[in-house]
Parts: sequence; C-alpha cells; structure tokens
Amino acid sequence: MQKLLVFSDLHIQDSVIIGLDPIARFNDAFTHALANHSDAQDIVLMGDLTHSGTISEYEVLKPMLKNAPMPVTYMMGNHDRREAFVRVFPQARLDNAGFVQTGFDIGDWRVLTLDTLDGPPYDDRHHSGRLCGDRLNWLVDMLEQAKDRPVAIFTHHPFGDIGFPNLDEIKLENGVDVLGLLRSHPMPVHILSGHVHRTISGQWDGVSYTVLKSTCHQNPLNLNEKHTYKFVNEPGGYGVVLFDGPNLITHTEDCFGT
Repeated sequence: MQKLLVFSDLHIQDSVIIGLDPIARFNDAFTHALANHSDAQDIVLMGDLTHSGTISEYEVLKPMLKNAPMPVTYMMGNHDRREAFVRVFPQARLDNAGFVQTGFDIGDWRVLTLDTLDGPPYDDRHHSGRLCGDRLNWLVDMLEQAKDRPVAIFTHHPFGDIGFPNLDEIKLENGVDVLGLLRSHPMPVHILSGHVHRTISGQWDGVSYTVLKSTCHQNPLNLNEKHTYKFVNEPGGYGVVLFDGPNLITHTEDCFGT
C-alpha cells in the first residue's frame, strides 16, 4: 500500500483571514502530517497556495516545505499567479507548455495533477477555472498513456456542482467536457478537488470524487444562499490517500490550528 499526502487551499499571506493565521494553520497541518505519515511517497499541494499570488507570499511558503522528506507536487488555484510561482519555485514540475501540471505513477495508479487557473490575463474577481485547448490536449495524451491504469485526477476546481449555490457558480467552466474524457477512460477514475473549503464526496456523471477542506478557513454547510462567503473557524485539515492495488482510499485528518 502506498500513500500520498494532500493539502489544499493554504492561502498563505502575512495577515489573518477571519482572525486565523494561514501560515500557522498550514504549519500545524504539515507538521502533523510529516510526524504521522513519513512513509508517504509524495505530497500534493492542490492550489490556492497563496492568497494573492505575489512573489513575497510564495517566498513565505517555500521555506515551510524544506523539511519534506518526499517530493512535493504543486498545483495552481484561482488565487495563485503562475508566473510569480515559477519564479520562486523554478524546480516545480511543469508540462511542455509551461502549465503547472504533471503526471506520475504510484502503485498501480497514474496520478495526473491539473492546472485549472484561468489566465493569463488574470482578473482578481474571477474565481472560476478553465482548461484551455493546450491543457485539454495534454490531458487526452496523458489518459492515452495510462489506458491500462486507473487514474487519480487532482484538480483545484471541482468539475461539477457540489450543492453550494455560490460555489457552483465558480467551478471549472468546461468541467462537462473533462468529465466526458474521463468517462471514456477504460479504467477506473477518481477525482480529488479543492476550492470549496469543505470535505465532500459523491459522483459527477458517474465519476467518483472527493473534495478536501482547506488547511485554514472553512465554508459552512450552506445549501441555500447565493453570493455569500461566510467562512468559519473550523479545524483545518489534510488528506491521506492510499493506493492499494486497484483500490483507492481517501482519509481526512483534522488539525486544530493556532
């Protein structure tokens, strides 16, 4: 059995968010994960690494990861800015077009991490995701290469609705197209997403998914209101994904932040 550690929606910045320190919260989760799961094969940071996508924020994050005894795979979220990230993390795994996405094998599974950041150009008011033609072609190629393997897809933006009216408006804009590609894959596919700041599981058009909460601030269970972002101080958390032959098991661990 092999293992991945997954962290989403770090929102690293020097100031607090609803009174919470995102740096301390991520440090608590990261320290807890390394202390209890040092046998993990890889770490995946699933987007919104920083709150504003500035070089200074990425420079705060970089030394926090120096004690990781296993490789770190980075992803982009809507709060990230690709060019600033690459300047601070030039060793990050990119595709041939410069997008922050990659693939690797773990056990019997192929892992694909997608770059769903819509831009450039960037708009700080725009929080939906999109896979452009280049990124969709990359995904098609990666799925073809993995036609004999089950695939775990990591994406910041959910591909379908999760029942939160405000967040369903800012999912992956062309998620229906991506789900069509995944349904045609001859082996099982499981999607892991962030962005929502809450732990959720289900199926989108027959494809199973898990959404992982933030290491910092969370969304309350609000299935009725639109255009409201009432973040709450609930425990931050991270994911532990186990790959056991043809099986994939996702655990979540809550950590109380500072």
